[in-house]
Formats: sequence, C-alpha cells, structure tokens
Amino acid sequence: MEVFGIIGFVFGLGALSMVIQLKTTVETLKKEVEELKKETSTN
Repeated sequence: MEVFGIIGFVFGLGALSMVIQLKTTVETLKKEVEELKKETSTN
C-alpha cells in the first residue's frame, strides 16, 4: 500500500507544478494582450 502513496505523492507534485506553470503562462499572456491593446489603441 505504501507504493500507492508514493505514486500518488509524485503524481500530486507533478500536477501541482503543471498548474503553477499554467498560471504563469496565463499571466504572461494577459500582459502580452494588454501591451497589444495599448499598441493598437495608440495607432
């Protein structure tokens, strides 16, 4: 049973890191979109 706990722990860490990566990607995209909006509004 301990093996399942270890596998679950590793899987959980992997999922957590994926979520963190997605959040940072979304934040970066938001910033880029804001920059593009500023550029198009000034033109």
